[in-house]
Amino acid sequence: MNYTGKHLTKAALKLGYMIKEGGKHILVFDPTTGRLISIFPRGKIKKKGTLAAILKQLGVTEAELKNLI
Repeated sequence: MNYTGKHLTKAALKLGYMIKEGGKHILVFDPTTGRLISIFPRGKIKKKGTLAAILKQLGVTEAELKNLI
């Protein structure tokens, strides 16, 4: 499945993260510490390695991501 920033935003919100939307990117923060967790583009996530890195930062697998969105 091709994922977009919208999919990842929806999953991050369900996981309890805070979202801040910038120009072309979405920033994800830990609500308890305010620490930046991840940054990803709004559009399609084109490279498999980029998606893998974002999922690692969010602490979920691709299967868990499918269940969240």
